[in-house]
Amino acid sequence: MQIAELDEKTRSSEPVVLVVDDETDMIELFKDVVQPAIRCKMYLAGSMTEARRILTRHSIDLLVADVHLPDGSGTELLEELRLASPSAGAIFMTRHPTVDETLFALRHGVLDYLPKPFSAEQIQKQLRAALHKQSILVRNEKRLIRLKTAVRELNKARHTVSQKVDILCNDLVQSYGEIASQFHEVRLAESFRKTLESANNLEQMLCHTMDWLLKEAGYSNIAVWLAGEQNQFELGAYMKYTLPGEKRRVEALKESMLHRTLREGCIHLSDQEYDQLLSPADRKLLPAQTIISSPCTYLGEAVAVIMLFRDGKCPFRNEDESMLKNISSIFATMLATMIDSQKKPDTTDDLWDDPADHSEEKFKKPKNKSESDADWWKRGESPPF
Repeated sequence: MQIAELDEKTRSSEPVVLVVDDETDMIELFKDVVQPAIRCKMYLAGSMTEARRILTRHSIDLLVADVHLPDGSGTELLEELRLASPSAGAIFMTRHPTVDETLFALRHGVLDYLPKPFSAEQIQKQLRAALHKQSILVRNEKRLIRLKTAVRELNKARHTVSQKVDILCNDLVQSYGEIASQFHEVRLAESFRKTLESANNLEQMLCHTMDWLLKEAGYSNIAVWLAGEQNQFELGAYMKYTLPGEKRRVEALKESMLHRTLREGCIHLSDQEYDQLLSPADRKLLPAQTIISSPCTYLGEAVAVIMLFRDGKCPFRNEDESMLKNISSIFATMLATMIDSQKKPDTTDDLWDDPADHSEEKFKKPKNKSESDADWWKRGESPPF
C-alpha cells in the first residue's frame, strides 16, 4: 500500500500520529473520518516496512498500530518508537485480543488496547484522550527538562560563586595577615625607637640596642660594628651569650661577614651555610653558628653593621631577619643623630669583651644616673627579663 500523508499544511506544533494497519477500510476510516475531526498531522502505513521508513524520517508523538501485520507484529514497533521518540505514546488494535498481548501493552506503558471492530466515534474519542494525555506528558517532560537545565545552571553558578567566595576569603585572610604583619613591624619599629630615645649617650644607645635585640630575637651573641674614617669599621660593642669576644674570634667574624653584609645587605645563614664561609681555623672559633647580619644605612651610606649569632641548634626565624632589617635604618638614623648632637662622643672601647680587660671593678661599679636597666650586662648582673 502507498503511504498516505494528510494535511501537509498543518502547523508544526500539531501532534504527529502514525497509523499502521494492513486493512484498507481501516486506512480509509482514519483518512476520511478520523483525521479531519482531530487536529493532528497523520501518516498512514500498511506494513511494518513502511512504518519503519516513516519512523526514521519523522518525529512521532502517537503510534496507532494493528498487532497483526503481514510482515510482523505491530508491538515490535514500540521499541523502535521509544528509541526514535522517547516521549511518544502508543495505541494497539487487534481483531483477536489475547491475554499475553494485553499484558505486554500494560507492562510497556501503552495508552490503550482497542479490540476491532470499533466505530469512528470510538476511535476519535480514544485518539483525543491519548493525545491529551500525551500532551500533558510532553509538557511535563519539557518542564522537567527546563527544571534540570535550570538546576544545572544553578549548580554551575553556585560552584562559581563558591569559588569566588573562597578566593575572596583567601584574599581577605591574606590581607588580614599582611595588615597584621605590617602592624607588628610598626609596633616593633616604634618600640625600638622609643628604646633608643631614652639613651643619654652613644654607649648607652648601644647597650639599649643589644638589650632590645635580646628580648626580640632571644639570647644571642651580638656584635655592633661602627664606621670610622675611610670607611673602616671597628667593633663598637659586643655582648657575649656563649662565645666571648676574643680578638681572634672578632677578626674571624669581621673577615667572614662584615664586607659580605655591606655588599649584599641583610644576610641570614644557617650553621651549615656559615661554616662554608669559614676557614678550618675559624670554624673552631665560631663552631656551628647560625647568623643574621644587617647594614645600618643613613643617607645612602652604611654607618654600622649589626650581627647576631648563636648555636645552629637554635636557628633564627625569618621574622628575626625581617625585624633586624627593619630596625637597622632606625638605628642608623638615631646613631647619626646621637653623633651629631655630641661634640665629644663617649668612647666605646670599654665595650670590647676582651678577657684581658675583665675586672670585677669594671663590672661592679655603682650605678649612676646616666645608667639604666639596659646596662645590666656591663655591670655583670643577671638579665632582667
